Amino acid sequence: MIGFSFYLDQTLDDETLRYFKSMKNYGFSEVFTSAHIPEKDPQKYLQAFDKLITTVNSLNLKLVINIDKPSLHILHNRLNDADIVLRLDDSFSCDDIVALSKQTTVALNAGTIDDADITELKKSDIDFHTLEAWYNYYPHPDTGLDLTWLAQKNRWLHKLGFKTQAFVAGNKPYRGPLMEGLPTLERHRRTSPFISAVELDKLNTDGIVIGDSYLNIDLRKSFNAYFIDGYIPLHISDIKIGTPSYLFTKVFHNRKDPARDVIRLTESREMNHRNIGPTNNIERVFGSVTIDNRNYGNYMGEIQIVCRHLPASQNVNVLGTIIKSDLKLLSYIDSGSAFKITRIHNQF
Repeated sequence: MIGFSFYLDQTLDDETLRYFKSMKNYGFSEVFTSAHIPEKDPQKYLQAFDKLITTVNSLNLKLVINIDKPSLHILHNRLNDADIVLRLDDSFSCDDIVALSKQTTVALNAGTIDDADITELKKSDIDFHTLEAWYNYYPHPDTGLDLTWLAQKNRWLHKLGFKTQAFVAGNKPYRGPLMEGLPTLERHRRTSPFISAVELDKLNTDGIVIGDSYLNIDLRKSFNAYFIDGYIPLHISDIKIGTPSYLFTKVFHNRKDPARDVIRLTESREMNHRNIGPTNNIERVFGSVTIDNRNYGNYMGEIQIVCRHLPASQNVNVLGTIIKSDLKLLSYIDSGSAFKITRIHNQF
């Protein structure tokens, strides 16, 4: 499950509506908002909320509302006809949670829920299928969560039956007032939103939401490739003449018995019908894409992606290099993982 954010102090105009439609077309199915309605002069926020409800309903999107008790009291009559999740702050009691869970899905704070909370919820005989666990995002630099801690918390929450959700930063301009990004993990504050999302997925986080207000079109495509179509998109540069065209037309898979030093494209040998002579037998750097030539006998035509520096070999031709911003993705290509290699735009 992937989602994006829209906040009530933003303008929901035609451009924003086009963005909503684009995100939906690329597989995003949830919209996150924070509905802390000021008690003085709430009308502006109520109008914005009504417009948001109408928009998400028209696009068949789920709305996730981060909410406190006073705002819920103001908004409760507006929530009847929408597909919503209420992400509750810490002001709600166990009795409140039980009552709300009978009406809609309720998301608790994944970062703060503990054994005592679980014991109290179990005593109330609540249906845990109506609950989710959402981590916070952290606007203040240096205050985001640690990766190891989140991995351990995910395991604990999953054993209890919770689905978990976390945030990654979006593209600049980041949301104010601090404008430092809105990630759950501190290590993701300056990392590509897509790489951050893949890492959270590998930590068995069930859903990822863009915390900031914008994600560019290239990243939307990457999210769609991975979370909807099921493969990691990689981009290659410095492509050499003689690179087979089929390298860019197929989703490949790493072998199920993965090598230490390289990613072996399982399907590549059977796709080769050429007698490949040695050429461009240069040092293989991290990210090099190579093909075995006829000097390797039956291995001729096997394409590999290099995961550590290897020396030049008269048996191996270098075809190009995975671009720098994609190199971290190579560590997430496991046994049998699917991926697709695409030329960057300035290549022939």
